[in-house]
Amino acid sequence: MSKDLKNILGVSSLPTEREVPGTIGVDGREFWYVEDDGKGDFNKLFPKLLTAITPPLHNSGGAITGGCSLTLPDGRVFHSISYKGDLAGWKEQVIQGAKELGLGLFQVRDDKVELIDGSCYLLSECEANFY
Repeated sequence: MSKDLKNILGVSSLPTEREVPGTIGVDGREFWYVEDDGKGDFNKLFPKLLTAITPPLHNSGGAITGGCSLTLPDGRVFHSISYKGDLAGWKEQVIQGAKELGLGLFQVRDDKVELIDGSCYLLSECEANFY
């Protein structure tokens, strides 16, 4: 099956390891990590984050979950999201939505996790979980 997939995709090999979202730049897309609210289901929290501020601050594009969580050395868990389209509008939607819900945010920059409150950790100090 993987040989057929390689032929379809026109590549000689398929990646075997996933990259932490945000560690590799993607033109036209931004990545953020949103703090878990501790209620057990990020798929329920995600739409709350995106609709906490109305009317929407973005004019185009969309947002998705990234299938990755990072646990910081202090034990807090954050889930990856990304968006495309109106980057400035989506950025404000995410930042203001997280603030409204009392959730932390961070972005991965180089080998660091930079929280919106200014604190910072090395990415290597965090535990990644892909789902």
